[in-house]
Amino acid sequence: MARATSLQKCLRLVGVLATTSLLAACSSDGEGTEHALGRPGSGGSGGTGGSILVDPNGSGGSAASRSSGGTGATGTDECGTSVLNGCVGEFYEGESLPLDIYIMFDQSGSMLNDVGGMTRLQAVQEATRQFLRDPETANIGVGIGYFGFQPIGETSCEEAPYSSPDVPVSVDHEPVIASLDGREPTGETPTASALRGACSYASEWKRSHPGRGVVILLVTDGKPEAPVSCSNGGCCPNIDDAEVAALACHEDAPSVPTYVLGVGPELDLLNRIAEAGGTKRAYLVGNEDVATNVLAALSTIRGDAAIPCSLEIPEPPSGGTIDFGAVNLFAGQSGVDCLSPIYHVESAADCGSDSGWYYDRPDSPEFVELCPASCDSVSRPGSRLRFSIGCATISDPVR
Repeated sequence: MARATSLQKCLRLVGVLATTSLLAACSSDGEGTEHALGRPGSGGSGGTGGSILVDPNGSGGSAASRSSGGTGATGTDECGTSVLNGCVGEFYEGESLPLDIYIMFDQSGSMLNDVGGMTRLQAVQEATRQFLRDPETANIGVGIGYFGFQPIGETSCEEAPYSSPDVPVSVDHEPVIASLDGREPTGETPTASALRGACSYASEWKRSHPGRGVVILLVTDGKPEAPVSCSNGGCCPNIDDAEVAALACHEDAPSVPTYVLGVGPELDLLNRIAEAGGTKRAYLVGNEDVATNVLAALSTIRGDAAIPCSLEIPEPPSGGTIDFGAVNLFAGQSGVDCLSPIYHVESAADCGSDSGWYYDRPDSPEFVELCPASCDSVSRPGSRLRFSIGCATISDPVR
């Protein structure tokens, strides 16, 4: 990592601001000591992942004698200092990174199924319309592409037909709404090919827009299959291939995670695609109150895509060490100077219903994980997450 000058100091902490995700970079204290927050990672409770700070000098608690410095370092925090028994560490706060969602939408024939007086497609159209017109979605870029549009028996398993968006990513959502409203259920479900096409577009978009977080949202009402085409000696999609496609998109550079929204019964297999795509589980909606439940799922996905609750610990610079005993987290609302500590706990089993954070593997950590209660709390609009570096890690005195 190149040493930053005082004019080049930067820090982007992958943390939490309302409906935003954050990338990681680095900060210098003006005396040559760099603190690397690393690179975007693959971890996350449905998030795009992030990083925590590394001290290449292994100074750990010696930071108590320093005040914060560098762009992105927000100075000492009186509330935090009192909680930390007077230790003056370095406090860092994230800066927002805009989010883009590329929807790969299944318009296969089963979208014609009736779900309470309307077709499944009509219910999803209504929910998507409300979601895209929600003020909380206003600053999120959205684009859309389709699969299942070839006639039954003529399904293609090539990537090319799915690589071009019907509507490119943009913060103008009305073209997406118009595009989706004009669709009719048609064909079969070549999910793996659709994911490869979506990944091709989303990856290129991310390369050309490095200041934005990009995710794929697969919306489907069925498992990957094309029984008519397959019986005719043609395309034979399957869940294994779809899983491979999602994994490749997540693991390749640039990494693009895949969220999955399944609409219909008996879609548990879709969890495999979500897990391979780095988002752990699919969001599944049955045949009851479809429009309402799809809208709720879309809102949850929006938050999960924007807010990583698992922060990756990067490799330290050459010769550096990580002091895992000198990290603390604080959370609160924007506009409130005094933030509350999120206490360290030993493991997920110690979270219970209370807030907290823990290392994924205490002996050789790779991630900082937020307990569910803390993840929920910092996901609320207007939330802030700050890291204190250099003071002994504090645990909840009640535990």
